[in-house]
Parts: sequence; structure tokens; C-alpha cells
Amino acid sequence: MDSTNTRLDAITREVQEIRSSIQFTQKDADDMKTQNVKQSVHCKSMQADILKNSDGLSAVTDKMEYAEGQSRRSNVVLDGIGEEPGETRAQTEEKVKDILVDKLKLQRIIEIERTHRTGKPAANNTRPRPIVVKFLRFKDRSAVLERAKHLRGTNIYINEDYTEAVRMKRKELLPKLWEAWERGEIAFLRHDKLIIRPPQHSKA
Repeated sequence: MDSTNTRLDAITREVQEIRSSIQFTQKDADDMKTQNVKQSVHCKSMQADILKNSDGLSAVTDKMEYAEGQSRRSNVVLDGIGEEPGETRAQTEEKVKDILVDKLKLQRIIEIERTHRTGKPAANNTRPRPIVVKFLRFKDRSAVLERAKHLRGTNIYINEDYTEAVRMKRKELLPKLWEAWERGEIAFLRHDKLIIRPPQHSKA
């Protein structure tokens, strides 16, 4: 009988230990669950902050892009004008003025605020750097662009002065522009947008 009671006491203690272990494990599981919930809430809060900051950064970037675009509003870029070694800005400006009179046939005075070459010089001056021209008045810039057709066949090109973001966008759109031309559609780039129109068929 004593032996049986001893075994029962031992079994009872084991059961109590197992029960205590289970309760301890359950407590740990509950604590981990609570911690996971807190971490989940914290992560969601961080995601919301990141999205908010991202939206704010995007808005700032858009404003900076707009401001840069406005600063280039009266500019054009001339490409293909010969460059002399050690050429000064005054010499560059004189070359631009000669183009305005001799090539574009502009009779009235076009006031230039400043000119400068952009980019790094090519090895042995094999290719002249483009010239950024900032006009004093926006209407003068418009008049110059309207006469760009007079440069055909001269290897001199004139374009608007776009921001880097706009230039990259236009570059991405070029394949679609060429595809539209191959289909016989009227297509052209306007700023950072591709405009495509159906071909105009002559009336019988």
C-alpha cells in the first residue's frame, strides 16, 4: 500500500509539473502574440510615415522640376556650331549672334542674357559642345524657334532647353514616335508627351 501511495504521489507531482509547464508555455505564447500585435501596429505606423514622407518628397521634387523648367523657359540649345580651343563666352555669344542674323534672317535686335557651352569638351575638339542660349525675353526665344527651318541643311540644330527629367522622358518616347511614323501616322513630341494623330487623307 505504501508503495502504491508513493507512486501515486510521484505521478501527481509529474502531472502538476506538466500542467505548470503548459501554463508557462501558454503565457509565453500569449506574450509573443501580444508582442507580435504591437510590432504589427508599429510596422503599419512606419509604413504610413514612409508613404507620407514619400508623397511629400514627390511633391517637393515636382516643385523643383517645375521651377527648373521655368528657369529654362527663355532658353534654346544650339548644336553644331564650331568650337575653338579656349573659346571665351564672349566669342561664343558672337557666334550665336551671327547665326541669328546670317542663318535665321532675324532683322530685329534679339537681346541675349547669356550663353555658355555645356558638357565636357570632346577629345581633340572633334565635336563642338552644344550652346545654351538664354534670351532676355520669352518672345525672342519663340521667334528664334519659329525660324529653325532656316537651319535645314546646315548641320546646325536648335531645340528647346529641357530639364534632365524631360530629356529622359523624350528619349523613352522615341521608339513609339518612330513606330507611329512607320504606320503613317502624324506624330510628334510636345514637351514630355507623345502626340499621335491619324494621317490626313486628301479629299477627292
